Amino acid sequence: MKTKFLNYILITAITFLSLISSGQETINDQQKCKEILQLVSNSIQKNNASKFSFKLEINSEDFNEVQNGYALIKQDQFYYKTEEREVTSDGKNVWTYIFEDNECYIDLITDLDNTINPSEIFTIWQSGFKFKYISNKKLGNDLVHIINMYPENPKESKYHTLIMEVNESKKTINQASIKTKDGVTIKIYVNSLINNPEIKSDQFIWISNKSSDVDVIDNR
Repeated sequence: MKTKFLNYILITAITFLSLISSGQETINDQQKCKEILQLVSNSIQKNNASKFSFKLEINSEDFNEVQNGYALIKQDQFYYKTEEREVTSDGKNVWTYIFEDNECYIDLITDLDNTINPSEIFTIWQSGFKFKYISNKKLGNDLVHIINMYPENPKESKYHTLIMEVNESKKTINQASIKTKDGVTIKIYVNSLINNPEIKSDQFIWISNKSSDVDVIDNR
C-alpha cells in the first residue's frame, strides 16, 4: 500500500512541476496567471525532452519523508529515480522497481488511480483550475511569481490548493506545494533543469536483467 501511495505521490508531484475556490479571482488575475504559466509551457514544449533534479518533501499525519532524485520526460514517456526506487514508463506501462526489496511492480498507467503523466507537467494548468495571483519576488536577478491554483470542481478533485512559484526569467517552475483533501502536503523543489538532454534509446523501458533474482509483480 505504501509503495503504491508513494508512487502516486511522486508521479503527481513531478507532474505538477511543473494547482477551494475563494470566489474573489478577477478576470485580470486569471489572464495574468495564464500568461505567466504559458511562458513556461512554451519554453518546455519546444524541447524534444527535459531532465530535472528535484527534492521532494511529503508530510501527512502518518509519516514524513524527504526524497531526492531526478526525472526525464520525453513526450508521454518518463523516468525518475530516487534513493528508494526508479520508475519507468513508455507511456502505456509503468515499471516501479524498489531497490531495497528487489521487487518490480508493473502496472498500466491507466490503472494507477488519479495518476497524471509527468509529460503533462507544464500543461496541466490549462484546464480544470482557477487561479489567484498572490505576489512576486526577486531571487537574485530572477523574477518569481507566486500563483495559487484551485480545482474548478472541488468535489471531484483530490486537491485542495496548489501553490506554484514560477520563475519568469528562466521560464521554469522553482517549486510547487500541493495540499490534498486527505491531509497530505507535498512540496517539490526543482534544483536544476536541462533541456534536450541526451537520452538512451531504451531509457523508457525497464530492463529486468539489471538486477539478479528480481521479484516481478505484474498487475496488468
